[in-house]
Amino acid sequence: MTTALVLGGGGARGAYEAGVISWLRDEFEPGLGRRLPLDVLAGTSVGAIHACFLAGSMDRPAEQGPGLILHWESMRVEHLLRASMGDIWRLIRESFGRTDPELMSLRTGGLVDPAALRALVGNHVGWREIRNNIHRGHLQALAVSATHVASGRTRVFIQRREGGAPKWSNDPQIEAVAARIGPNHALASAAIPLIFPPVRVRGALYADGAVRMSVPLSPALRLGARRVAVISPSPRKQPHAADDAGNEALYGAVPYLAGKVLAALLMDRTDQDLARLEQINALLDAGTRSYGPGFLGTLREALVHQREAPLHYVRTLMLRPSADMGMLAADYVHGGEFKRGDGLAHRVILKLAERESPRQADLASFLLFDRGYATRLIELGRADARRHAREFERFFDDAPHCEAEEVEWEQTERDRHHATRPAG
Repeated sequence: MTTALVLGGGGARGAYEAGVISWLRDEFEPGLGRRLPLDVLAGTSVGAIHACFLAGSMDRPAEQGPGLILHWESMRVEHLLRASMGDIWRLIRESFGRTDPELMSLRTGGLVDPAALRALVGNHVGWREIRNNIHRGHLQALAVSATHVASGRTRVFIQRREGGAPKWSNDPQIEAVAARIGPNHALASAAIPLIFPPVRVRGALYADGAVRMSVPLSPALRLGARRVAVISPSPRKQPHAADDAGNEALYGAVPYLAGKVLAALLMDRTDQDLARLEQINALLDAGTRSYGPGFLGTLREALVHQREAPLHYVRTLMLRPSADMGMLAADYVHGGEFKRGDGLAHRVILKLAERESPRQADLASFLLFDRGYATRLIELGRADARRHAREFERFFDDAPHCEAEEVEWEQTERDRHHATRPAG
């Protein structure tokens, strides 16, 4: 069955995804004894960069784990962060309508210099190989989501074997666009507002896809996935008001407020989407067990005018961090390893962290493109994935999990056989 890997966003938090992918390729796959089928890759924000890297190296799966780790361990925060503290306060305080040249430069350039990230993306992603890997059957499709700045809509850039874009939803806020995906698509998807500058794609400005679609689950389903594994750098547990009561005095501090607003802006709502999928799965399986294998077809025919796409049983797996990213960032920034660093970028992030909570540095967690912090998140990703190894085994199991899935698979085989049978 068509299997999708869906990768979410979160700036520097994305190192967590690298750890999970490293475990999948370097530990899990060798123990499984066969190649993992990853037919569809869908990413947004930093997940889009990871998805493009995987698409460009899908013919060399053994290199993917080490390649991603090299990508993150080569990062230094002083190479990316370029603004002084005065620039940051001025950017937040002053009206964006000012014509001051220095302020205008920041407005169009963001707080983080994209040159280093662009170089990393250009050097680590095999852009020409994406098309070759799709053509050779190593991959069926790649989807990258970004936010169109002028309209606020989500644009999902699609590159797939059949060409064009599949039938999409009637939601006017989401549009699918066929594209030959390149560096600008990935950088546009990862352009977190105020942190990275917006990126032009075919003359239009785009920003982080996570603003409206933090985890691109729907593109994977629209591209035909019947098994969907989701990796999100956002922890499931959100602090209760009582847990954060001690930080109320910090509410007026710009970094604290900016971190909370940014976390809310990029909030991951995948749990709700997966819950709806599980409800549909339960309905389909209960109906199949009660009324036989013809239930799926009957239900689809009955709902053909009510739904944009037919109902399918979709096997799902979700992995999130077991630790709070803001707390990990605060621990790292206030620790000796980071404090011993020199340069403007270290001082800026230290100042930001001091104005946030002593225990939680949300804004810093998005900005810490630094080897030491990345290493911690990579190890967390590996450890979390290892703890869920049985779930991954069950997800990649080739045996149907229930009657509805068995009927779904049999119908898919019949459709495939019919499509490949010679005419006449």
